[in-house]
Amino acid sequence: ILLNYFGNYVPNAWTQDNGCTLCEVDTIDLSAVDVHPNVTIGVFIEQPTPFLPRFLDILLTLDYPREAVKLFIHNKEVYHEKDIKVFFDKAKHEITTMKIVGPEENLSQAEARNMGMDFCRQDENCDYYFSVDADVVLTNPRTLKILIEQNRKIIAPLVTRHGKLWSNFWGALSPDGYYARSEDYVDIVQGNRVGIWNVPYMANVYLIKGKTLRSEMNERNYFVRDKLDPDMALCRNAREMTLQREKDSPTPETFQMLRPPKGVFMYISNRHEFGRLLSTANYNISHYNNDLWQIFENPVDWKEKYINRDYSKIFTENIVEQPCPDVFWFPIFSEKACDELVEEMEHYGQWSGGKHHDSRISGGYENVPTDDIHMKQIGLENVWLHFIREFIAPVTLKVFAGYYTKGFALLNFVVKYSPERQRSLRPHHDASTFTINIALNNVGEDFQGGGCKFLRYNCSIESPRKGWSFMHPGRLTHLHEGLPVKNGTRYIAVSFIDP
Repeated sequence: ILLNYFGNYVPNAWTQDNGCTLCEVDTIDLSAVDVHPNVTIGVFIEQPTPFLPRFLDILLTLDYPREAVKLFIHNKEVYHEKDIKVFFDKAKHEITTMKIVGPEENLSQAEARNMGMDFCRQDENCDYYFSVDADVVLTNPRTLKILIEQNRKIIAPLVTRHGKLWSNFWGALSPDGYYARSEDYVDIVQGNRVGIWNVPYMANVYLIKGKTLRSEMNERNYFVRDKLDPDMALCRNAREMTLQREKDSPTPETFQMLRPPKGVFMYISNRHEFGRLLSTANYNISHYNNDLWQIFENPVDWKEKYINRDYSKIFTENIVEQPCPDVFWFPIFSEKACDELVEEMEHYGQWSGGKHHDSRISGGYENVPTDDIHMKQIGLENVWLHFIREFIAPVTLKVFAGYYTKGFALLNFVVKYSPERQRSLRPHHDASTFTINIALNNVGEDFQGGGCKFLRYNCSIESPRKGWSFMHPGRLTHLHEGLPVKNGTRYIAVSFIDP
């Protein structure tokens, strides 16, 4: 292992001045081939995983010919069966050969990974096996081509957890074979040293040549070794030796060395930006739309899914509108955020009914009640307050120059307007310094009527846009009312900020 580490640098494999001097040696140029190598992609969903539908969709955006791809999926979680079905219905038109193994097979992780590897190993036409776990977010569609072009027996793209040093490789091992930090680990993870690195351990996502699987790695229990985790067993078996079961052995656990130790080198590449790793440890699947709660664990992925794609233009292209005096209108939520928040509330179902007596608030009496559900009732309060601090506070500073919000709100709730329950809201002030009001569905499609009128200015906003928010002062100046909904159901998310 130490010798392999030295080989990354000696004599001049990588230098501070010249970088990687061997990265272009013996590479393949796929742009020069008429027929691409055949690749079997092995997908492993071994625990409940946030943002899984997006992960599956990314597989179909990889820049690689569909006719050269076969797909093996192992899904251990009943929770994800619905996602697999949706994906299969999309993918079957693009990928002709798919094998899906579900939770009913009750496979161990080692058995599942062996099965996926065999899917390629036993196919003489399989040129490469690309294994990818569901917690890998591949943001580079050329990942597969880039790895193939490097022409290594085993190579992995570097992926890291956002904002952390956690990655999918180890630069060194401790004496007992577990993690140890190498001298160059941080520099490689942070991109201060860029190249192709011989490493003793990699996991989560990697590419193996089909020929290597059928020769040096032809032992079918490559993921089993000394009670190690499957990923550690794979790497140790690849590093140290090729094993073969004795022909006349009475027990399957008895092995003999087929030949002297012959390591299959594993490499990690950080020559490109490939993607990141999700955090799955604290993924709670007790809600209806569980990804909504991932703002702390996976903030980048939460933002990608739930924040409007035009949000950044608020600060670069001045797209904030002012339909009424000191009422600012801007994009904040994606369609998915709106839909899932409504679904979450309807799944909870305990709407207040618009009654004056309300045990949920201080004093127990609401002067101007709405038919609503509080974020606190569904356990989303902390997520919502963090959302306000991260995404609303910067807008506040832009439109209310010189005001620095605390980003705190005692009342955060979703309101439901419908002719059958509560169709409108009488004129009132909000108990806030400023209020946000986010439209969660479409006027004209989901409901008719509705909107908001600011009485002092005789100014009405009758066509709110789904995913857009109003921001207006709460007390003193902006007396307002909810205009009647004529039919359908209107949903809005409201926060009284800095009460």
